[in-house]
Amino acid sequence: MKKGKIITLSITMIAFIFIVTSKAMYSSSIIDKIKINKEDIPEGFVYGQIPGFAKNLLKSNPWIFDQEAIQKMTARIYPGGEASKVSTIHMTILAKEKNPFRDDIVCYIMLFKDKKAAGEEIAKLSEYVGYNRDRSILMEKENIAIYLFVDDISNFKYIKEISETLQKRLDSI
Repeated sequence: MKKGKIITLSITMIAFIFIVTSKAMYSSSIIDKIKINKEDIPEGFVYGQIPGFAKNLLKSNPWIFDQEAIQKMTARIYPGGEASKVSTIHMTILAKEKNPFRDDIVCYIMLFKDKKAAGEEIAKLSEYVGYNRDRSILMEKENIAIYLFVDDISNFKYIKEISETLQKRLDSI
């Protein structure tokens, strides 16, 4: 009789933990709530234009990657990035108005397939950002990572401002 209660209690606790942790995971619908919007774009910047040679892979800007782009781009975004652990990537490229084909500011919002994958991939991202502190920022929550970077460190102030806005959105979900 006592064994039956312990087993029932154990199963109930496992089910509860599974339900709580699965509800903590976010889906791609969350991207619209946290992505860079037109009003977030710093003065003098615009959404960048995708050059012709890259349009076969990067279809638009901003854009949620298709599976082919996730496969080809994940390891290019950060060293050791494993596409098999990524559910969705949203990319926004901002460029100075005078040269819209550049990638002066880039923001990736990545959703990972589960908490384990998120932990492993965010660790890689964190290490990479640590080596590039003067030109990149990483924010995270559950299975979401927001990675901002600039090529020119003089633009870091802009990603700092954008990151504050995105962090508020991330905190509110």
